Amino acid sequence: MDKMFKRTLLGATIALASSGVMAKQVGINSDFTVEVYGVAAISLVNYNTTDNDLADSSTGIDQGYVVENESRIGFRAHKDMFENFKITMQIESGYVDNTDWGHGGVSGGVLGFRDTYIGASGDWGNLRVGRVLTPTYELIDWPFSNPGLGSVFDWGGINAHYDRQSNQIRYDSAKMGGFSFAASVGRDDGANGGGLETTKDSTFVSANAKYSFDKVTLMAGVETGSDFRKVENQDNLTYLFGAEASLPGGFGLAAAYKVEELDNFEGIIGANVDQASYSIVGQYWNGPLGIKLGYAANEDAKLNGMKVEDTDSNTVSLQVMGVIDGFVPYVRVAGRTLGSLDTDIVTRFGLEYGF
Repeated sequence: MDKMFKRTLLGATIALASSGVMAKQVGINSDFTVEVYGVAAISLVNYNTTDNDLADSSTGIDQGYVVENESRIGFRAHKDMFENFKITMQIESGYVDNTDWGHGGVSGGVLGFRDTYIGASGDWGNLRVGRVLTPTYELIDWPFSNPGLGSVFDWGGINAHYDRQSNQIRYDSAKMGGFSFAASVGRDDGANGGGLETTKDSTFVSANAKYSFDKVTLMAGVETGSDFRKVENQDNLTYLFGAEASLPGGFGLAAAYKVEELDNFEGIIGANVDQASYSIVGQYWNGPLGIKLGYAANEDAKLNGMKVEDTDSNTVSLQVMGVIDGFVPYVRVAGRTLGSLDTDIVTRFGLEYGF
C-alpha cells in the first residue's frame, strides 16, 4: 500500500510539473523575476583527422571521433531594491564535458562553474561581485578566438591572463555616446576554486575599453597582477588592441594584436618571457547562411629579449553554419600547427540552440 501511495504521489507531482502549476507556485512565493536559460550544444569532433603520429602531432591527440557536450544551464533572478538600483542574482553551470584542471579537476558541469554572482545595476552601470569573466579576457574570447582559434589566441602559447575568475569585483560602465569601459579587481582561486583558499599575494587588475562609430568598434584591454596563478614572484601583463567592422554586402571583419608577458617565469627570478599574437577573422552572412574564416598566430616567444626557436604556432579555421528557426548546425575544419610539428586537421560537426 505504501509503495502504491508513493507511485500515485509521484504521478501527481509529474502531472503538476508538466502543467506548469509548480512553476507558478514558485512565482507566488517570490516576487523576484526568475529566468531559466541555457544552451544545448553537441558536436562530433576529431582532433587528428590526418592521423599524424603523436610524436609529430601539433594537438598531441589521436583518439578518433568523440562526442563533445558543451551544453549548460543558468538561473537568474532580479528585482528593484531601490529606484534605479536593480539587484540580480545568477548561478550558471559550466559545459558538461569541461574540467577545470587549474583548480583540482573540478567538473565543468556543476552549478556555479560559469558566471555566478550577485550584482547591482542602473543607468549608472553594472556592478557584479563573484565569478565572472575578466574584462580583458572578454575581448580575447570574442570575437578574436572564434571560430576555433582559441588554441592560439586564447589558451595557447605564453598564457598571462585569467579568463573566468572567482573572488572578483567587476564594474561595467553605462554607454557614454559611443564609449564604454569595464574594470575589475580580484584574487586567484584556491586549489579547488574556493573563496577561502585564495593565495594572499595572487591578485590582478583587468580593464577594457570600447569606442563605436558608424559600423566600426575599436577595442583595447589590459590586465596585470602579481603571483600569477599562485606562483610566487611570477607577475603577469597582457594587453590587446583590436577592431571589428561591419562591411557592406553582409561581410564583416575583426582583427587584434596581443602581447602576453610573465616576469620571473615559473618563479625563477630574472626569467622574463613574452609572446606576441594576432588574430584576423572574416565573415559573410547571406540570410540564414553564415561563413567564417579565421587565422591566428603566436610568434616565437622571447626569453629576456632572445627569441626561443620553435615556439610559434598558428591555426587557420573555416566554419559554415546556418540559422534555422533558432537552431544552429555547423561544420568546422581547422588546421593547427605548433612549431615544426605536423599540422593536425581538426574537424567538427555540431548543433547548437539557446533557450
